[in-house]
Amino acid sequence: MDEKRQQRTQNVVNPATGSPTVAVGARPRAAKPSGADRPPRLGEILVAQGHISRDQHATALDRQQTSGRRLGEEMIKAGYVKRTIVSRALRMQRQITAITDADVLRGYVEVPTGSRLRISSNNPAGYFIDFFTRLPIFRSVRVSNSNGSADLGPDGGTIIERGQHGRNLPLDLSYRFMLASNATPGTYAWPLALNVRPL
Repeated sequence: MDEKRQQRTQNVVNPATGSPTVAVGARPRAAKPSGADRPPRLGEILVAQGHISRDQHATALDRQQTSGRRLGEEMIKAGYVKRTIVSRALRMQRQITAITDADVLRGYVEVPTGSRLRISSNNPAGYFIDFFTRLPIFRSVRVSNSNGSADLGPDGGTIIERGQHGRNLPLDLSYRFMLASNATPGTYAWPLALNVRPL
């Protein structure tokens, strides 16, 4: 069986950009927030997750101009998505990495359940999760799930989930980002990209 059928990820989205979380060889960018590092908008997240099309997003934005409703309410009213999907996307939107003065003083940022994945694999050996750094705002990161935790360096790394196979396996990942010495308060794009592949 080919690799794509052996292993696939579902609803694996970068919480910052709303785009699929595959960024092999992504180059770090400056740690200053910019237009590209702004938090994602609700519609961008829903399009990236495949819940709505780009045309539906554009139509909902047009309707919002005249109705005055919030975009999520507009999409629910149009029948594009269910309320639970919008609520989940809004929670994701709030999980953008925001560094406060208190975080800088403490030296780290905690992000509980920063990634919520559903993985399907028929490989009984398990799978790899590769982490790629997108922003150089941390010197290390502890990634935790129900099976334990692993410490990764500023260049990311790989975690092995052995013996995990089946359909729609839930995997929630929490993070503790140990901040780089030059990290400053602000709102940043999610600093990691993920890729899941068979073991």
